[in-house]
Amino acid sequence: MNGLNIKQLLSSKGKLIGSIVVILVIIIMCIILLLPKHLQGKYSHTTDMFLVTSTDTLRFDGSKVTEYTDGRKTNTGTYKLSGQKLEIEINGYSMIANLSDDKKTFTVESATGIADLAKGYKYGRL
Repeated sequence: MNGLNIKQLLSSKGKLIGSIVVILVIIIMCIILLLPKHLQGKYSHTTDMFLVTSTDTLRFDGSKVTEYTDGRKTNTGTYKLSGQKLEIEINGYSMIANLSDDKKTFTVESATGIADLAKGYKYGRL
């Protein structure tokens, strides 16, 4: 009789542990799925060059990005966010930037065409 109770007890503990593991896996998957895959808001960089100051602002909304130069809308495009890697496509040019862990800044690592002038620029969240 004692042998039968121990088997039932072990079976119950196994089911309980299995249920807890399944619940934890579901919770972890939900957290991963709910992590933001998009940026939201405005990031800007101000350049002082040859006695001229210019502010470039990028506004992220969904998968779209809008560029403003000194407050005037100049270009629109799209972007992808993969971990800390930010890939921006605007007006036929592409930029790759590294997003900070706190998502408050990003630094342009490389770009094509005239956008390559932005290489090394650090944009901060407004």
